[in-house]
Amino acid sequence: MQYRKKMTALLIAGLVGTSTLIPAGTAWGATGWVAEGTQWKYIDQDGSTHKGWVKTSDGTFYFLDLSTGFMATGWKQINGNWYYFHSNGAMATKWIQDGGKYYYLMDDTGVLVKGWLKIGNDYYYMKGDGSMSTGWREMDGGWYYFKENGKCTIGWGQIGSDWFYFGSDGKMITGWKQIDNAYYYLNVDTKSVLGRMMTGWLSDGTNKYYMDTSSGKMAHGWVQIDGSWYYFNDSGHMMTGWIQLSGTYYYLDPSSGKMAANTTLTIDGTSYTFGSNGAYQGNASGSPSGSTGGNTPGGSTTGSSNAPGGSTSTPSGSGGPGGSSSDNNNLSGVPGSSSNNTPGGSSSNSSSNGVYQLSPGLTSGPG
Repeated sequence: MQYRKKMTALLIAGLVGTSTLIPAGTAWGATGWVAEGTQWKYIDQDGSTHKGWVKTSDGTFYFLDLSTGFMATGWKQINGNWYYFHSNGAMATKWIQDGGKYYYLMDDTGVLVKGWLKIGNDYYYMKGDGSMSTGWREMDGGWYYFKENGKCTIGWGQIGSDWFYFGSDGKMITGWKQIDNAYYYLNVDTKSVLGRMMTGWLSDGTNKYYMDTSSGKMAHGWVQIDGSWYYFNDSGHMMTGWIQLSGTYYYLDPSSGKMAANTTLTIDGTSYTFGSNGAYQGNASGSPSGSTGGNTPGGSTTGSSNAPGGSTSTPSGSGGPGGSSSDNNNLSGVPGSSSNNTPGGSSSNSSSNGVYQLSPGLTSGPG
């Protein structure tokens, strides 16, 4: 009995001064709330049960069922749109959490949002049932990743132990990508973890590339790898044979690409001696030819030790009408033909002697 009196007092206080009704043109006299069991009705001045929308003087909306006249609570579909009403009957707006999921209701109308949602500079995707998407999602011809707080990942994103890159539209990028004057290779092999940033040796069947094992940046110029020096041209191709840099000759093993240093080799019947820095010593007849541009071996290797994009932001949680979503595009697996892989899991990349083989016809060097 005390609860009923308290509820009646609160609701009547909120309705005092009511001036706006939905739909427009409806008028009624404030008579009072009446409880029937655990539900509430409002009785108009003529003694009839009020039905439909009402807006109180403090701007709060309520809805009284068009059939029964009971005050709506929880989810309610009205004229084809979904709304959510708190336990006191007040219409909800903005973010709400229900059944462990997050939903967003328009600020001005209270209508449940479905599809893309932009708040400030952040994008969210609300599924077919209105609940907020998290994790991997395939749609619009591409893959997207939504963090635990629902924000669409743009730019670099670390998922598990792997790095991925997402365009300004949120779609995951694959293949060669130039970012801030550096090239990266993002896996195109659907038998593995599609889109993950590749590191180490790559081969397109014609040329070999080396992607820094920490930053993923494509190597160019002199790079020291496992104690040996290699030279990569501006297109990232590993060079072999004779090269000339700033008037100095070097010799790179035709098979491995390793620079000859502190040794004497017989090449095409002629003996050549190379210093500890790899420079050819002397001017023998039949001097080696061919040139590229670059610096001499020595000093630090190229590539950054920092992961791309820095650390990811700390998630703050994750997502309306209840029930499962009927959206078939929301997949839980990692992008690719095999849904058994998980982001950051092991990769089944094909490789030969530690060199990852790029899929024929799907890529060419960035140069």
